[in-house]
Amino acid sequence: MAFLEIDRLVKRFGATEVLKGITLEVEEGGFLVLVGPSGCGKSTLLSMIAGLDTISEGEVRINGRRVNELHPSQRDIAMVFQSYALYPNMTVAENIAFGLEMRGVPKAERVAAVAKVADMLQMGHLLNRKPSQLSGGQRQRVAMGRALVRDPQVFLFDEPLSNLDAKLRVDMRTEIKRLHQRMGTTIVYVTHDQIEAMTLATQIAVLKDGVLQQFGSPAEVYNNPVNMFVADFMGSPSMNLVPANIRAENGRTVVALSRANEEDLILDPGAASEKLGTVLGQDVLLGIRPEAITDHDGADRNAKTLVDADCHVEVVEPAGSDTFVVTHLGGKHVIARMRSDASVRGGQRAPFTFNMDKAVFFDPKTELRVA
Repeated sequence: MAFLEIDRLVKRFGATEVLKGITLEVEEGGFLVLVGPSGCGKSTLLSMIAGLDTISEGEVRINGRRVNELHPSQRDIAMVFQSYALYPNMTVAENIAFGLEMRGVPKAERVAAVAKVADMLQMGHLLNRKPSQLSGGQRQRVAMGRALVRDPQVFLFDEPLSNLDAKLRVDMRTEIKRLHQRMGTTIVYVTHDQIEAMTLATQIAVLKDGVLQQFGSPAEVYNNPVNMFVADFMGSPSMNLVPANIRAENGRTVVALSRANEEDLILDPGAASEKLGTVLGQDVLLGIRPEAITDHDGADRNAKTLVDADCHVEVVEPAGSDTFVVTHLGGKHVIARMRSDASVRGGQRAPFTFNMDKAVFFDPKTELRVA
C-alpha cells in the first residue's frame, strides 16, 4: 500500500474548479515533485495535503489514515515555504527549536535535537546568529532545520529555492538530495523548475490547468512524454517539435521533413515504424530532443537507428561542454546538441546525426502521442 495517497482530489473556489480529480500514490521514502507552469494548481495541491486548504472532493491518506478532517498539527507533516518565515528576534537555535518548545518538549531533548539537525545541515557555527546576519542560503537551511527537527512522516516543500541565486540553487538542490538519501523520509516538493524536478524526484507529476498530465519516474516523463505539453515543458532546451509527414517509400514507412529550397529530409522512424503505419499519408509532429541530434562522432553507438544527413547551419552557440547548433526543418528552428569541438559554422552545411530511437510522434490536433 502507498504511504501517501491522493485519491480523486478536487478543489473548487466558488464555481471555479482549480484541481480536477488528481490521483497520485507515493511510496514511503519517495520523493514526489509536483511540476508545472504558474497557476497549474501545484501549490494548492500541496496546501490540501498540509491541511491549509479544504478539500472539495476526494481523499488524502497518510500511512493508510484519512486526514481530510484533521487539523494541520495532527497530520504529522512539516512544511518549508518559499519565504523563510523566520522569527527575526530569535537566534537560529531558537528558531529551529520553537516548534518543539510549543509542543512542550523538554529543554534537554530540544537542545539535543537542534544539535543533531545543525550537524546534519552543517550550520553549527550559525546557531547563535539572528536571521538578519545570515545569507539567503543560510536562512533556507534554518527553515529546513526547523522542519527536520520535528522528524515528521511527510515533508512538504513549496518552491523553497526560488529566492536563491543560480549557483546557490544548485548547491541547495544537492543538499536536499543528500538529506533525502540520508533520512529516507517521504517528500512532496513543488517547483516550476523542471531541472529541479528531474534532479530531485523519484516520481514526477506534471500538472497543467488543474489536470494531471503525466505521472511517472523522471526517465519516463522525459523520454516518453504522453502529450505535447509534457514534451515541451520537460527538458532544457525543450524537445524539438517538428511538423512532418508520414509516407510509404519502397515498401517502408518514412518520416519526411520539409526543407527550404531543397528536397525533403527523409528519416527512418526505426522502432516506431509499425505504429506510424496507422497514420500513413498524415501530418504529425516529430518530437526529438536536442541531445538526440548531434555530430556523427558524438552519437550514441548503441542506438539501433541512426540517420546521417547534411543540413544548413543557421546559428552556432558554444556552451562550454556542448555546442548548440540551430538548423531549419519542417518550417521550424531545430536545436542540435553537439560536442564542444564539433566542426560546424553558421551559414555552412554540416553533417547531423539523428538518433531515431529517441524520437516520439504526436497528433497535431489532439496533441497526444501516436508513436
